[in-house]
Amino acid sequence: MITILLFTGCGRKVTEEEARQALHNHLIERYGEEFEIGYMGLRLLDAEVWFQGEIYPAKYKGTPRENDKYYHRTGTVDIKKGIFGEKISFVGDVYSKVLLNESANEFYLPKLKELFGENVLPIFDIKVSKMAVKPDFYTTYKTRQSEGKKVIISGGIYIFGRVENDEDREKYREEIYKFLSFMKETGTFEYVDLDIIVIDDRELISNPRKLLENLSNDLSTDEWRKQRRILMKAGNKEFSDMSQEEISQKISLINKGEYLKEFYGGLLGIKVYSPKYIKSQGLDNREVREYNSITDVKFDWEMW
Repeated sequence: MITILLFTGCGRKVTEEEARQALHNHLIERYGEEFEIGYMGLRLLDAEVWFQGEIYPAKYKGTPRENDKYYHRTGTVDIKKGIFGEKISFVGDVYSKVLLNESANEFYLPKLKELFGENVLPIFDIKVSKMAVKPDFYTTYKTRQSEGKKVIISGGIYIFGRVENDEDREKYREEIYKFLSFMKETGTFEYVDLDIIVIDDRELISNPRKLLENLSNDLSTDEWRKQRRILMKAGNKEFSDMSQEEISQKISLINKGEYLKEFYGGLLGIKVYSPKYIKSQGLDNREVREYNSITDVKFDWEMW
């Protein structure tokens, strides 16, 4: 026994460079493209040992997506220990989750543009237990659904526009209701945890923060909203001078990972929970809304 332990201790170790190369080869074989592998560290849990590294497609290097965590995932290289030392036992990754999320964005985007216009940004975060290497959202959803598995649709939908009166507000209620009806029609409103936010489109100008730098937080809510509307008008000309191509480019450059954590300029917001999601998560403090009529579309906050 003592001899074996000494032999194992002196056995061959898998190096980080070997792990990187194994992961590199795996990703090319699986996805047919080069990936960047960022920081890679050695992990240990009980008797299991593995290398884990952050990955994203090499085509995103030098673009805004390079620093957007929405497009980053992890790859792993499992290490097996034996009496002759270590060897690589398995190489895997979870990048398919990014492809599934992007597929969901593409699935819903035509309907979103039909309802809200060009200036809308879907950032879906789909939670599912199993998926293909290069998954199609709707196929994955229907397959898991037929197997009795939950597919949770979460994330956010960000609509860039204006809310300047009750008529604007009610228009957005109608369009949000139509979108939720579309989700029902496609059978994708089973387990939903979704933010739908209307954002002031002047947030897309060069320096929107400057417009509100003198806005006091000591004002009452009504006065704060009134002053905000007045100050934001200073951005009207710059926004109106932007072409649709420039606006679309600005939206495409938004860091999706950061937007899911925090966004600016929200005018209206609703947290949409489906009845099944509320029940599955035990959210007893949330009102169950079937969204069978527009009266169920109630904004959780308004800052217009």
